[in-house]
Amino acid sequence: TPRRLRPQDVGFLAMLGLPNAPVRRRPRIALLSSGDELLPPGAPIAPGKIYDANAYSLQALIRRFGGQPLWMGRIPDTLDAAQTALRRAVDARADLLLSSAGVSMGAYDFLRIAIEREGALDFWRVNMRPGKPLTFGTYRSVPFLGLPGNPVSAFVSAHVFLRAVIARMLGLETSLPTRTVTLGEALRSDGRQSYLRAVLDDSGRARLAGHQGSGNLYGMTRARLLLIIPAGVTELPAGAQVQAMPLE
Repeated sequence: TPRRLRPQDVGFLAMLGLPNAPVRRRPRIALLSSGDELLPPGAPIAPGKIYDANAYSLQALIRRFGGQPLWMGRIPDTLDAAQTALRRAVDARADLLLSSAGVSMGAYDFLRIAIEREGALDFWRVNMRPGKPLTFGTYRSVPFLGLPGNPVSAFVSAHVFLRAVIARMLGLETSLPTRTVTLGEALRSDGRQSYLRAVLDDSGRARLAGHQGSGNLYGMTRARLLLIIPAGVTELPAGAQVQAMPLE
């Protein structure tokens, strides 16, 4: 059964005298950030601008999940820039095209237009919170996955979808790793499948890690797991047991 090699596995192969072992190469994931409002960290902030958090958190997640990130840079809000970036990614022999924002139905979502000119989008919404505006399709026969632009939405969507895609490319198990936890407080949801950022208190019960807004990346830094509230569930009492995805 395929699995990721751990340090002890590498040592065991060496102990057996095996100089080589069959492996799969890391999939090459071309990452594109879309938006005139994005600035690199260290640049002077200005009205209407934000620092680009997703470019860095997503590259780190790609590495953690077993992929090799190919940073394609920030894409200005023009169709020519979107087409150029996508073609560069294909020329770089990317196995997957990954974007942060730029593929919704807004007037400045040129990345979506560029993909549809030389490919197709299969869907652009999922029934989950956070992360509803998620997109999947192909561009020049290369799979494309479009994550939301909000930092928490992008981070959670990457754990739910990107992690499984990379695992499939590596021939590994694609199901989400989960554990059962007990709620230390009552929870409410809007009926979509929800992934709530949480911590464990001193008694080992799960509590929300602050405000659950999709732009609150600070709350994401405090969280140790994602509570999975199934679709159709709007309330859960304290003491209820739910599935949770560890983030560490």
